[in-house]
Amino acid sequence: MATIEEIYSNLSAHMIKGLMVHDQMASYYYFLNLEGYAKCHEWHYWEESKNYLCLKEYYFKHHQKLIKEKSIENPEIIPSSWMSYTREQVDVNTKRSSVKSGLEKWISWEEETKKLYEKSYTDLMALGCISDAIFITKFLKDVDCELADVKKYYIEKQDGDFLIASIMGDQKCKKEEYEEKMRGVSES
Repeated sequence: MATIEEIYSNLSAHMIKGLMVHDQMASYYYFLNLEGYAKCHEWHYWEESKNYLCLKEYYFKHHQKLIKEKSIENPEIIPSSWMSYTREQVDVNTKRSSVKSGLEKWISWEEETKKLYEKSYTDLMALGCISDAIFITKFLKDVDCELADVKKYYIEKQDGDFLIASIMGDQKCKKEEYEEKMRGVSES
């Protein structure tokens, strides 16, 4: 079983990688000219930045230590082949398949995150670190809701065969929704 220090180190590294995932997903969708999806990932980046800072602050205050940093692997969300192209060169079929692939990558990431948070919770409980376990339930609830939402959205797009008209039709509404959420974050 992991020590409390290892648990926090793993959580911290995973959260930093999650920031990288959402940053790269925003760039991925901006490249595809899907601003609504890009804004969605920018908002998740902001929200998860707050969670990461919250994790560090909690550990400082309750354990009087710094979290030991680990090396973090680049998630490499954006296909390297895209570096040779411009946005204008992206055709409809590439856009459709990239939306499907992007949603699948996001779902996979959130499933991995949920498993880590659940394991961290059970390990903390086993160590008798009840307050720490309760503290991370906030992150677990957040990822559980995010995962449910993205899976629902994926199924909706899958049911419509990832039609480009549906994807493009979502962009304005999503852009406005997430810009409004970001305004709320920046004003608080």
